[in-house]
Amino acid sequence: MFNRRHKINFLDEKWNPIKLNVNLNFIPRTHELVFLNSKYYRVANVIHNIDKSIAIYVIIELYTDDFNLLDKK
Repeated sequence: MFNRRHKINFLDEKWNPIKLNVNLNFIPRTHELVFLNSKYYRVANVIHNIDKSIAIYVIIELYTDDFNLLDKK
């Protein structure tokens, strides 16, 4: 039950697909950072569609590091 993998679809603010059907052990929460395609994104919203099949959509936006939280190498 707790080791279930979820198929998650990552969408941008305009609901354009960024990465589809990603298998993860957890569902990202709002305001968490996600690393995709060599960039950091902030989770803006998580949407669960419970219809005939369960679909999880994570709305993400490009993270701008205003507070210098990320290490620069």
